[in-house]
Amino acid sequence: MLIIDGSYGEGGGQILRTALSLSLILQKPFKIIKIRAGRQKPGLQPQHLACVKASKIISSAITEGDTLHSQELIFIPQKKPQKETYTFDIGTAGSTSLLLQTLFYPLSFSEGATLYLKGGTHVPHSPTYHYLEKVWLPVIKNFGFRGNLKLERPGFYPQGEGIVFSQIEKKEKLKLPFLTYGFTPDEIEILSFITDNLPSHILERQAKSALTILSKENLESKVKYETLKSLSPGTMLFITATDGEKRAGFSTLGKKGFPAEEVGKTSALAFLKFLETKTQFEEHLGDQLLLPASLALLESPSSKFSYTVSCITMHLLTQGWLIPQFLDKIKIRIEGKLKEKGEVFLERT
Repeated sequence: MLIIDGSYGEGGGQILRTALSLSLILQKPFKIIKIRAGRQKPGLQPQHLACVKASKIISSAITEGDTLHSQELIFIPQKKPQKETYTFDIGTAGSTSLLLQTLFYPLSFSEGATLYLKGGTHVPHSPTYHYLEKVWLPVIKNFGFRGNLKLERPGFYPQGEGIVFSQIEKKEKLKLPFLTYGFTPDEIEILSFITDNLPSHILERQAKSALTILSKENLESKVKYETLKSLSPGTMLFITATDGEKRAGFSTLGKKGFPAEEVGKTSALAFLKFLETKTQFEEHLGDQLLLPASLALLESPSSKFSYTVSCITMHLLTQGWLIPQFLDKIKIRIEGKLKEKGEVFLERT
């Protein structure tokens, strides 16, 4: 059985989620030890258990150690996921996005499925719903994955209780997209988003702040406003940019004591910082693409693929270490220094 050191590198929940995805796709059992060993609250937390339990349900897996605070887990899938409708309630504001990303690829490799996920849709330390909808999903579709998303109700910290619907389709034959050099935006959208229990002037203030900064750099943007019902109040300013088949996204969540103008400014400056690197993908998409790119490389006529990232993170390095342990035909090399821009090289042997 494959044994994984859960304390390696980034040492967080990402190791577990990627291992679950690959285990379900390959029907390969694994044991993970030292789960989140270096964290303030080591072991499995509720949001990690939600991913384990959902993965267990769709594969009828045999498990050991799937309890709160456990630092070891054995996961043995018993069957490929079936084409069904699944409902998973993570509880409070646990991330629906991270659960969706865990299940999406395994369900794509079977016959697809329908998911209803309940929890946090716009929470710290996780991709927001809008990031998945406008950045992650369009990019992985270029590799041959298929599906759609719908936000039924946003869920902000602390209550969460958001609802996301996803129709996941069986993948096509996977392929590697052609990527042009760097990132030259051909379209930029500023989305100012609030829940209906907050004053509407926040919408305008967030958007105006971001628009002013981008306009000074001669970057034309279209502005959209969105207000939805939610149990917990929340705001977000999200900038999406496209360059052919590439996408980039920058979201900032509002919080008490953080003015609306600062919310817009934070996203805008992050976008400008990315453009200065002249790389193809921002840091978050950089590590999220490593798994679909590795899977596509196994089915593509080409035996090599590479892309540049604005910042090498521990998440990226950890993914590069973990994936070849499941996919032994894939070699991953990452050139560059931590926290600096770099390039990712994948090769099928």
